[in-house]
Amino acid sequence: MKLELKYSLAILGIFAIFFVAFFIISWDLFSNNLRTEILDSFLYSLKIERYSIKDISKITEDYFIEEFTKENSGYYYVIDEKGYAILHTDPTKVGIHIVKDAKLDDLWKYMRENDAGTYEYIFEGEKRYVSFVKITSEGKTYYLAHAITYGELFADLIKTRYYILNIFIIFMVIFFIISYYLGKWLTLAIKKQVKSIEEFSANVASFIAENSAAAAEMESVTKNTQKNINELDELIQNFASAIEEGRSELNSILNNVKSFFLNIQDMTQMTMKIADFINNLSDLNYKIKDISETVSILSINSSIETSKEEIDREGISRIADMINELAYDAKKTSRESEKVLKNIESSITSSVLLSEKTLKELSNVENSLDSIDQVVESFVNNIDTLSSFSNSTKTLIKGVLDGIKQTFEALEEIKNNIDELVNMAKKIE
Repeated sequence: MKLELKYSLAILGIFAIFFVAFFIISWDLFSNNLRTEILDSFLYSLKIERYSIKDISKITEDYFIEEFTKENSGYYYVIDEKGYAILHTDPTKVGIHIVKDAKLDDLWKYMRENDAGTYEYIFEGEKRYVSFVKITSEGKTYYLAHAITYGELFADLIKTRYYILNIFIIFMVIFFIISYYLGKWLTLAIKKQVKSIEEFSANVASFIAENSAAAAEMESVTKNTQKNINELDELIQNFASAIEEGRSELNSILNNVKSFFLNIQDMTQMTMKIADFINNLSDLNYKIKDISETVSILSINSSIETSKEEIDREGISRIADMINELAYDAKKTSRESEKVLKNIESSITSSVLLSEKTLKELSNVENSLDSIDQVVESFVNNIDTLSSFSNSTKTLIKGVLDGIKQTFEALEEIKNNIDELVNMAKKIE
């Protein structure tokens, strides 16, 4: 079914429901009021006709038929107080008993209880109305009645309803045509909107596809980054372990160098003490040399004096020779000791200079090791910072992956909604 036809039927249905409801309510009020007026007029006309009868007991059947027979106005009859029809516009009905023959017990009861009125009943399978008035003549009671079918009594009301229904049908046809073109006009606008929705949906679908591809690529890059971060973190941990081991070794080396430095200082001090001792030995050697020279002089003097005095020259000469020999040996020993002491002093001086140079170099080494220790300490701090940065990066990467996953889910939900929107648009078409 075309969309414009659907809209026209929908508009027509809504209007028809509204109009039918309005018609039913209005018609019910109108028909009830009109039915009441017709029934009142039906009874009132009978009352007027009653006054045209002066003495009902003297009315002949022919007169009654001629006077009360009217086209499309039902029939008239007169019932006596016993319930028998004594007059009737249909001669075949004269003599019929209202209860025994017509079986209208309720009507007869109603007529006896009221002087005038209108009553609705079913007779011979047809709905009828009867208006009656009680007439008293020569001490007897009669009932003048006018009976008519529903169709005859409310013929104008039925015609009015028929005309209204025809007008309603014609109006509905006209309104259907109008609603069809209105629906067609609405359909054009809706189709235009649907086309815009489809174009928008296609653009959104393309955008979603591009973003999905970008998100997939981003996810791949993020996973590779996460893998590299994990490898970097492992390298950082290994490097940190190596740095920590190197730091321990460096501290051990620094302690050994400092210990060696202290030992060198102690050795230098001992060397300086030895140098002082050697200086004392040199002084002692000089004194020995002076003594040997003095002894030599004394030996020479004793030799001279021996030649002058008459003493045991041989013994004294022997003693002088021995003293001289001793002085010579002492002098020789002193010279050799001096030479040795000078060599020792030179060696000690060289050793002291070397020790001082070594101390200086060791001081430089110590400073270098201290610098290395500071560098290592800086490395350790940087490693800690880098490790913290690596952990933060891993957390960030995990958050990015979660965000990408949520983006995928959001894009998928948008895609499903767009597909549903497109399907709805196709259904509208």
